[in-house]
Amino acid sequence: MPADITVVRAGEPFPGAWSASLYLCGPTARNPDTPLWRDEAIRRIRELVADAGPEGHGPVVFLPEPEPGRPLSYEEHIAWEEEAMGMSDVILFYVPRALPELPGLVTNVKWGAWHRSGRAVLGSPPEARRNEYLLHFAREHAVPVANSLEKAVAEALRRLDTGAHRRAGERWVPLHLWRTPEFRRWYGRETGGGRTLRSAEVLWTRGSPAREWAVRGVWEEPGTTEATVHTLVVHTGGSEVLGGDGGED
Repeated sequence: MPADITVVRAGEPFPGAWSASLYLCGPTARNPDTPLWRDEAIRRIRELVADAGPEGHGPVVFLPEPEPGRPLSYEEHIAWEEEAMGMSDVILFYVPRALPELPGLVTNVKWGAWHRSGRAVLGSPPEARRNEYLLHFAREHAVPVANSLEKAVAEALRRLDTGAHRRAGERWVPLHLWRTPEFRRWYGRETGGGRTLRSAEVLWTRGSPAREWAVRGVWEEPGTTEATVHTLVVHTGGSEVLGGDGGED
């Protein structure tokens, strides 16, 4: 049976494990008669995943729109979006900006927060208005750019490739860092001592692909509910582990 995707809408709980995760970021039309680009993106993702064959599982796709008839408060919506973006392997920014009906003001803020993360793909169709600033920084930081939704989706899935199975706290480590030898060695040392990763946070990244980066992990100690916080800092010429820089109960 061909692989399929798992769509998680705003406000819904996250799966406990996955091999790849993709966030669909971009302006949402306020006019109900305007076609929803995310619906088309999901249709295309399903087609490409099915065409790839029966092996493995399709990605988890974060859809920042609540189920119709199940509204969220503004604070709940923002909190869900921030958590989902932090757990995403790739963030697909599709910006078909049209003024005044589709300004994409919130999308601009999110682009500013994530375009240097090493996870971004930018889709900017030729008819989009005032995307020059986004395109400039996409070039500056080697973010892949596509001129259609179809090409943007294909590039996002190409970057996900076959993914890598992660569960629980591992889901917070994006694929492009999870696959690095520096992270794998660090992860092996920590888990070899019996610890499990409760949660993680990417503190910063530099370069594309990321040449320098830092990940903070909250590690649960074996046989207890106590946790220690260790940070892995990777520089171009090597890596440095800052251990025991804080703790939790």
